Amino acid sequence: GDSRGKVNEQAPTSPDRGLLHVWHSAGHSRQLCPDRVLLSRPVLQVSLGEHHGLLLAQGGQVYSFGELLWRDLSVPVSAPVPEVSLLGKTVVRVAAGGFHCGALSEQGSVYMWGENTAGQCGQTEKVPEPCPVIVVDGEVVPPVVVRIVDLACGREHSLALSAQNELWAWGSGCQLGLVTNTFPVGKPQKVEHLAGRHVIQVACGAYHSLALVRRLPPQDYNTQHAPKKKERGQSPHYSVTEREELSAVEDSHYCPLGVELTEVMKGEVNKNTNRNKYTPCQDVCYLQGISSLTFDLLFHSNSGLSGSHSSSPVCLNEVRLCLEKEKPSLQGLKSSSLTNIHQKGKTATSRRSSLPGTPTHGSPRRRHPCACRPSSAGGAPAGAPEEAEDGLPFLETEIWSWGRGSEGQLGHGDQLARLQPLCIKSLTGEEVIKVAAGSHHSLALTAQCQVYSWGSNMCGQLGHVNSPVTVPQQMGYVSSVCSGGQSCAVLADHNVMGFISAIHELASRERESLCPVLGEQCSHLFFSLCESFVQLSTLIGQHATALTYFLHNVQGCDVTTLPLLTHTEYFIDTYKSESLGFRQTLLTQLSVSDQSASGDVDLVSMLYWPLQQLHQYSRALLKLAACYDVVRKSLFSLFVSSTFLTFPLLFLLSFPCSCLRLPRRRVVCESSNRSLTPQNAGRFSNHWFILFNDALVHTQFSTHHVYPLTCLWVKPVTENGSGLHALKITCPEESFTLVASTPQEKNKWLRSLNQTVDQILGGGGQGSSPAMTRTASYTFTADERFKDAQYTGSWLAGRVHGRGTMKWPDGRLYKGNFKNGLEDGYGDCVIPNKLLNKTDTYQGQWREGKIHGFGKYKYASGEVYEGCFCDGQRHGYGMLSSGKLARNSSSVFIGQWVHDKKTGYGVYDDITRGEKYMGMWLDDQRHGSAVVITQHSVYFEGTFRENKMSGPGLLMSDDDTVFHGEFTDDWTISGKGILTMPNGDSLDGQFSGEWSSGLKVVGTYTKPGIVEPPNKEKNGLSRLGQYAVPADQRWICVFDECWSRLGCDAAGKGERTTAWENIAVTITTARRQSPDLSRSQTKVLECLEFIPQYEEPVTAANYDNIRRYLTKACETPHHPLGWLLETLVTAYRMTYVGVGSNRRLLRQAVQEVLAYLTHFYGVIRFLFPGLPDDGSVLPDAPTSPSKSRRNSYTTGCVMVVSSSSLLLPLLLPRLYPPLFTLYSLQEEQEETEYWERILRLNKQPDQSLLSFLEVQEKFWPLWMSILGEKKQVSSKDACFVSAVETLQQISTRFTPSDKLMVIQKSFEELTLEVKPLLHGDFLWCMDDLFPLFLYVVLRARIRNLGAEISLIEDMMDPNIQHGELGLMFTTLKACYIQIQRETNT
Repeated sequence: GDSRGKVNEQAPTSPDRGLLHVWHSAGHSRQLCPDRVLLSRPVLQVSLGEHHGLLLAQGGQVYSFGELLWRDLSVPVSAPVPEVSLLGKTVVRVAAGGFHCGALSEQGSVYMWGENTAGQCGQTEKVPEPCPVIVVDGEVVPPVVVRIVDLACGREHSLALSAQNELWAWGSGCQLGLVTNTFPVGKPQKVEHLAGRHVIQVACGAYHSLALVRRLPPQDYNTQHAPKKKERGQSPHYSVTEREELSAVEDSHYCPLGVELTEVMKGEVNKNTNRNKYTPCQDVCYLQGISSLTFDLLFHSNSGLSGSHSSSPVCLNEVRLCLEKEKPSLQGLKSSSLTNIHQKGKTATSRRSSLPGTPTHGSPRRRHPCACRPSSAGGAPAGAPEEAEDGLPFLETEIWSWGRGSEGQLGHGDQLARLQPLCIKSLTGEEVIKVAAGSHHSLALTAQCQVYSWGSNMCGQLGHVNSPVTVPQQMGYVSSVCSGGQSCAVLADHNVMGFISAIHELASRERESLCPVLGEQCSHLFFSLCESFVQLSTLIGQHATALTYFLHNVQGCDVTTLPLLTHTEYFIDTYKSESLGFRQTLLTQLSVSDQSASGDVDLVSMLYWPLQQLHQYSRALLKLAACYDVVRKSLFSLFVSSTFLTFPLLFLLSFPCSCLRLPRRRVVCESSNRSLTPQNAGRFSNHWFILFNDALVHTQFSTHHVYPLTCLWVKPVTENGSGLHALKITCPEESFTLVASTPQEKNKWLRSLNQTVDQILGGGGQGSSPAMTRTASYTFTADERFKDAQYTGSWLAGRVHGRGTMKWPDGRLYKGNFKNGLEDGYGDCVIPNKLLNKTDTYQGQWREGKIHGFGKYKYASGEVYEGCFCDGQRHGYGMLSSGKLARNSSSVFIGQWVHDKKTGYGVYDDITRGEKYMGMWLDDQRHGSAVVITQHSVYFEGTFRENKMSGPGLLMSDDDTVFHGEFTDDWTISGKGILTMPNGDSLDGQFSGEWSSGLKVVGTYTKPGIVEPPNKEKNGLSRLGQYAVPADQRWICVFDECWSRLGCDAAGKGERTTAWENIAVTITTARRQSPDLSRSQTKVLECLEFIPQYEEPVTAANYDNIRRYLTKACETPHHPLGWLLETLVTAYRMTYVGVGSNRRLLRQAVQEVLAYLTHFYGVIRFLFPGLPDDGSVLPDAPTSPSKSRRNSYTTGCVMVVSSSSLLLPLLLPRLYPPLFTLYSLQEEQEETEYWERILRLNKQPDQSLLSFLEVQEKFWPLWMSILGEKKQVSSKDACFVSAVETLQQISTRFTPSDKLMVIQKSFEELTLEVKPLLHGDFLWCMDDLFPLFLYVVLRARIRNLGAEISLIEDMMDPNIQHGELGLMFTTLKACYIQIQRETNT
């Protein structure tokens, strides 16, 4: 019949240990008590084969019992025989195959004996006695012998695990996993498909194999699981990105293998005889209280019977120990599954997981390293769970299987065989710590006390059906279970002085650390809450596994290797940090949800669970203290920690600590022993400081303050004899001083703070002081200006400093530079306008938190202001336009502002009314001298008061009718005046009325005499501009802004060195903050960064250097001079374009340009003090006129420098279009007469025109008679064509100097053409030159020649008016006048 044996180990002090219990069964309904058999040594391991077994006793001795067919012996289990040949080998592991045996020595040598028909013993013949099997790695040179640490045997194969975590196999069958077709394999060969992977444990079924492998990190999957080609060491299952998300296979009860056995809990049985329909089948049956997670289960079934099977892993709700029995009632039943198992129902809510709330597929655990590693005294048994980086068992594992799969024992969802190892995808991430294999089924145990089973279920060995089970009676504290064939063995520990019971109780407590059953309604909320227990759950899972390993080899381990003793600080820190990780919001929701839950759950008690765990540690250590003294220090630490954490938990439960409920937050240090207090704290105050890895928390009674470490600066306070050990803490919104109790405590906190801050900032955390400047994010709470604003950017010693972004909850946004906690420098700002439901935007300069400097402000109303600000108000030069969105009116103002109001000179263009005002302002009103132009070309001059014109003024219509007299009430004529007609008639008297509607006149009409010439004084043309603002008083604000940018308080009042430094800083800042600059612009800015030699005297040699510098400076608006030039051009165009394009404004426009030159030259002379006064002479002039510079003129042997020669080439090309338009309008009447004569005279041929102009024949080209017609013999097709083409270029030049150069070159070309016709030296006289040059002017056909002449006359340098160029210009002007007076004869 069936027999069951038990080996009971006594305490270490007892010499008589190893009690064997044997009992027989007369049937399934009858149970007998076992008999005790005394063995000489305590048994450490049992391994059972098909009809035999092996015992490993203390001291490394091996015993055999059962049917030893290779020796023709039958040994009763009550009297096992020792393996004499293994004496002295110090065996540490035994393994029993179907009909052969294996042993592993302490040195890593393998010994095999028994049946060898398939080569499973690694020999070539029958092996009755243990023989060594040498595992040699031939891939290295020279070959080396491999050290083996684990051994497993099947029926026809054997597997060995090396110290390098590589797998070796020998024997026969596909279960070897070798790439070969030749069997048997007599010598151990490496399983190449698992090469490169970290194998932890192996197990052998009858004809299949299992391996527990450390899971690769995700990045390794991406590189090794390439779909194109599988190389050595690859995983054949899907890559991480292709994996389907699996639901956790839940169990309704946790599963501690323990001492208390209860009867079977029956679940639903899903029976299906259709082999093609796969349905998961589960049953419930458990052993409660058994305190070991380690198990070795070998259930063998006869292959000839047709039994139930499951081809995918099914998680048992409880673990069942059942004896295999051929049951007729089970024959023919099939229970298999090819799909992933998903458990349904309420069992899902009570599943224990070491990582609550996370998917079981790929658990993202993070193991924090620990400095304390467990002692290696006593050694680890083969197959023990692999240790992680922190010294605790490794839980990130996966299972690989290969061999026969006809019963689904491979777990891949089918019944196919696998020739090479394949990963069981559904168990990846389930934290499997142990695998075992029966003949045709497989088992896996996880760190969460779950057992997965799959394969043959013929005798109910999977626990999926309600099969009869013989339940053994309680037999003490079980450490491992083993079964094989029709036998079962249980190893138990004898409890002496409570030592074993204390360890078993602690291990059982760890496995029972389950979340309470809250009911389906609030399960989701609870698991969200449990996310904060990630590290704590990991620690508990690892601790439970480590205790199992300890109990499995309790005789070979030292009590000092208990994790509670080797990792005391790690346990304390973990519980401290996790006790501070609760979420009050979810707690409230749980409380509401729990009212409708079916179970009675006390949520507050649930939150005390970590503290209860600490108390359980203390109780366990107190029991151990009765046996050993080594635990007292750790006991004290844990006891104090469990007591200390009571107050933090109550504190956390007393207020909503949203800032603390982060799952990855960890405690670095705290001040519960009053080691750190604020300076000047009250005697009875209670302060508690907690340093997390990302924040410093200060609690006082029911209040708390959280200081993020990214925005925290700490520095020691120098002791000044007060005896205080202080630290200065600086935060964005407050600073305070902390006083430590001792210098050591001060250094500890200073080091911890610096290390933690440095670590969170991305440094190495080596204890060095973190940088004072850093980049971080912070949300203000108390600051008046930045309340509730979120800042991201640069910091300096607790203040925002540098570039950053500030966002307010109401929509305000600032992005730019900060300085000392305030906006300072260039920045962009968005300000919402609630009334218009739009936003104001500003781009420009800031100073001390206010808009200050030059910028562009776009209002929500559509208005746009671009100009200067001072303390948040428009102040200085600025331009305000109504914008494109204006509906009622469109206007532009450009001029001076004072304290947000128009004050000073300005131009207001009322586009809607077609009127332009150019004059003085005061407090947003027109006040002072002004000129007004209307779209009907009516010209007004006068004085304004409070927005109305009154007093003496001038009015002129488009036909030159002029009124000069008194005005009242905004251009209403009332009083004395003189009205002058275009023909010279005048009316003098009293006037009243409006110009547009008619005037009433009482006065005298005067008509000039026929002989009397027109009097400009009388017609008022000479009076234009007498009421206008003088040109030198206009745009003073623009020049003031330029002086301000140079660092001067007023014009010329400032340090020249400071001015050049400001220029260099401005250029450098612009180059760095403008990434969209073109290559040429960047090159210009780089040149301008260098400060020229401005102090040296200016001579003719270095004058060109100044001119070139000014040319480059005026090319970019980033330079103060370039900005000045660009702004003057903008103001000029705004004044004289559009309605302002009126010929009456020509004189004012010319005077304004000359005023620009005067002011501009003053700025240039300030920067280059070596320049002489306007119109003065430079020393060291060139020796010949040909060496004269482009913009300076030689008079004899001296060089004259003037503002016009230096600055007009820079200014006039930009002002030319509006200025030349005014000249054209002014000369329109004369231009008409000139052009009519040009067209008429050019109809004549060359000879006729030369004769008409009375050009002497000696200057005519050569002619000859050809067939009665005179033909020109000169080399050119027309007369003097070179001079004509040169003169035509005068319209393409902008400055008077360039136009004069064109005139000069035209005379030179004319002289060159005439010289070949004459002999000897030739000198021009005006009688000869004038008719000839008149011919050139006529043929040149220059349009608007009168405007060109007027521009040159007004703008030419006065130094050359009486020189050669002046004479040539006078000749051209005379030609223009002569052409107007020519008559056709």
